[in-house]
Amino acid sequence: MIKETTVRNDVINKIINIIDIEKGLSKNSKNAYASDIILMNDWFRKQNINFLNAKEIDFKNLFSFFKSQNLKQNSINRKLSSMRQFYQTLQEEEYIQKNPLNNINSLKKEKKLPKALSEDLITLVLETARENFTKLKTESLEKINKSLRTLVVLEILYSTGMRISELLSLPLSDFVNLKDKLQIKGKGDVYRMVAFNKKSFYYIGLWLKHRSLSKAKANNKYMFPEKNGIGHVSRQTIYKDILNLSKTIGLENKDISPHKIRHSFATHLLNRGADLRSLQKLLGHADISTTEIYTYVEPERLRGLVRDAHPLDKINFKNEESY
Repeated sequence: MIKETTVRNDVINKIINIIDIEKGLSKNSKNAYASDIILMNDWFRKQNINFLNAKEIDFKNLFSFFKSQNLKQNSINRKLSSMRQFYQTLQEEEYIQKNPLNNINSLKKEKKLPKALSEDLITLVLETARENFTKLKTESLEKINKSLRTLVVLEILYSTGMRISELLSLPLSDFVNLKDKLQIKGKGDVYRMVAFNKKSFYYIGLWLKHRSLSKAKANNKYMFPEKNGIGHVSRQTIYKDILNLSKTIGLENKDISPHKIRHSFATHLLNRGADLRSLQKLLGHADISTTEIYTYVEPERLRGLVRDAHPLDKINFKNEESY
């Protein structure tokens, strides 16, 4: 007699394979998906529940268990999504009549406050990058180019708020006759304009001159070409270069990543009076709610805002002591 456990496992494998074929899951996605379903099945088995007979209340108990294990909301939501798809396919394959997860809602996504670097820290990083480039003028062309590339990338990221993936995918032709603005294609194939400040514009010109000296890069179409290939330099390489720069000034614990520079760009603009709609356009956010996360302020900043921006702060009451 075939064991019930074997039958259950066969059903699970069959359904996961169907979903894999229909959705074209990557290997990692399929493994994560299978892990969620196996975890669910193991928990039900310990409760003497056949997953094919599980009811809505059983899933509520399961998700209560997940919460008790201090799983993050995003992790719980992913498991819920996996299970909902799993049971939908079970229903379509006529193993069950109704999806028991239809009335179970996802948890509200955690809104994580972007961590921004201070203006002073950003200034220190940029100044160090400029000094490093100046010091290397007598070094080999390769060392000079690497140092200059790091500087130019930093200048552009902080000047425009671009995502590093957007920047690295830009072709050389976009920069040859660059003025002060550039149209780029962001997430969802949405185009937007980004603006360059004077510093970044200057170093872009310098990079173009140095880049032209390298025969290996002459036929590469990207602004920041791979060292020995036809593609562009990788995000990992840029991150490593920025990390090495940070270490030279004792900032290895600050996580000065391209993504954090983007957050800093947005936060600093907002702090200096930029309106939310303009910031949304500069960042390329499809939804204003994504940009609104930057409006979170701590009490200290609120006090500073009243002190520095309130109109009454500018009024001089000459006779205030007489009241």
